[in-house]
Amino acid sequence: MAGKGNNDSAVSEKDRKRREFILNGNPMAVVVRISLPLMALGAFSYISSVIDTVVVSATDNDALSSVVMISQIKALITALGAGFATGSSIIVSRLIGRGEYDKAKKAANTTLEVFFLLAIGLIALIQAVAVPILKLSQMTDDMIDIGIGYFRVQIVSIGVGLFNQVFMGLEKARGAMMNITLINVMSMVLKLSFTVLFVTVLGLGTTWVAGATLCADLSVTTYAMVNLFRREYLFKFNPRNVMFSKDFFKPLCSLSIPVSLGKFVFSAGKVIVNGLAMGYGEAAPGALGVSNQISGSVTHLTTYSEDSESSVISYNLSQKQYKRMIQVFFCTLSLNLFITIVGFILLTIFSAPLSLFFAGDGGQEEAELIEKIFSYERIGIIALGVNSAVNGLIYGLGYTKLSMICNLSRLFVFRIPSMLVMINCFPSLGAESLGIAMLISNVGIGLMSVVIGIVCLLRIKNHKTKDNIKM
Repeated sequence: MAGKGNNDSAVSEKDRKRREFILNGNPMAVVVRISLPLMALGAFSYISSVIDTVVVSATDNDALSSVVMISQIKALITALGAGFATGSSIIVSRLIGRGEYDKAKKAANTTLEVFFLLAIGLIALIQAVAVPILKLSQMTDDMIDIGIGYFRVQIVSIGVGLFNQVFMGLEKARGAMMNITLINVMSMVLKLSFTVLFVTVLGLGTTWVAGATLCADLSVTTYAMVNLFRREYLFKFNPRNVMFSKDFFKPLCSLSIPVSLGKFVFSAGKVIVNGLAMGYGEAAPGALGVSNQISGSVTHLTTYSEDSESSVISYNLSQKQYKRMIQVFFCTLSLNLFITIVGFILLTIFSAPLSLFFAGDGGQEEAELIEKIFSYERIGIIALGVNSAVNGLIYGLGYTKLSMICNLSRLFVFRIPSMLVMINCFPSLGAESLGIAMLISNVGIGLMSVVIGIVCLLRIKNHKTKDNIKM
């Protein structure tokens, strides 16, 4: 049995049992038990984005392209939260794995306070430059007029979501996956209810689609705040636990900045890709975004499996359980392959009706454009499942600079160059070339991930990886 620290007297029995299970339970049971709630979270997140797309596409096809492009901008900005959620989760997982609960509490409290203040500042800053941001993304004046209200509400949601991401990362670090699932079920119900009320019943328009999202996000924040002031909560907030010291921020920034930068640049690349897609007409970015969304019904799930894998790897690295780390990776890979293979088959069977469903008022012509792009993009779904398993491994090992290289390669080595080649060398293909570029990008990063995964596994097997986080 893995050893415990000497400062866990105030830790609940439930938290101790979670640690014991992650360190010593059946590897596949650990992966499934921790991954499934996070995958449910991914499913709820996906359904939320589908609701927005369907509601907007049913009202105005031009509004659909505006919302899709704004969603890409939102993803670009929230990359900051994603990176630091990953970094703080790795640190806290390692500390809990070592049984150093007092340090884990301090790390959690410090991260939460920093990102609460950062969220407020970010909302104020982006509101001031909202229109220039939309112009930089190559949106037309008509698209900006349609989408500016939606974007301003989404800006507030971005700030709220930034704090929520970090809180969810800390919940993941302590293995409290069921809590994450339950709060997101509540959030999803609120999202759906407010969308129906604002848009369908009251007919308030596209901006209020974002308003429904904001209400749902605020419900998660409320849940976080209530927990942070509960006496028995592992990360109960106490100002005395906040430590603005180099010993904490150096490892946090070292782990988080590469992840944030990689995700930020990749999201920025999606904005660039949307700009290139505008060359095929204003409907093309919307069709590409819908194609991404359809494939996301599967890839969202495997993306969340990498989050659970990284925490489990971090726990076991802290105890030098090298064989178990390898087992956890292959369990995650097996789960991802099962999900992506089944997903690919189902999406292939239902490709036409899904395209027509998402086309909304765009009708058969829009549906055919979506299906053309998706017919290529769906082929890369399995490769992205492999990529997610490898990402979880390198996050858990703390090789976040390597994850940044992967994201940059996916964009600058595979996606944008292939798109430029298709646009300039095969103009007769039209918007279909967007799907080909997605295929090249996804398969390319999948093959690159196989090589990286083999190298990382050899390092683990030869005991060349170590827990080098010192606080």
